Amino acid sequence: METLEERFWEKVDRRGPDECWPWIAGHFSNGYGSFRGPHGKTVLAHRLAFELVKGPIPDGMDVLHDCDNPPCCNPVHLWPGTQLDNNVDCASKGRAVNPCGEMHGNAKLTWQKVREMRERYALGGVTQDALGREYGVVQSGVSFIVRDRAWKEVTNG
Repeated sequence: METLEERFWEKVDRRGPDECWPWIAGHFSNGYGSFRGPHGKTVLAHRLAFELVKGPIPDGMDVLHDCDNPPCCNPVHLWPGTQLDNNVDCASKGRAVNPCGEMHGNAKLTWQKVREMRERYALGGVTQDALGREYGVVQSGVSFIVRDRAWKEVTNG
């Protein structure tokens, strides 16, 4: 009778030590491989790969991929991290699910226009409402921008 470990690894295409090892069993959950593990419980394949090689996943932690390849089960590519770690990693690699700034599909402004708007408002003599009309955004949007509540990547000055 095969062990849990043997059953698991036969469903992984183990390639070179630094390559991705894709899950090949065909059972997926949101792009991640899934495996019926101990006691009939379904587990995500990359999490089980991590546990089999590196030990228990610390409480409250996720298992993140350096390779950004959800089916990958190569333990070298896997590391424990929080949801915040995952979000920072995602944003730093330009994979953010919710693009912001001018990368957002509904953006009416560019980074340059935001800088201009902030500089003009800081100098005085123009209202948020007037800037909004000029740049095609509502006054409340201008308020968020000039108070650094929106378009935070752009700094004044």
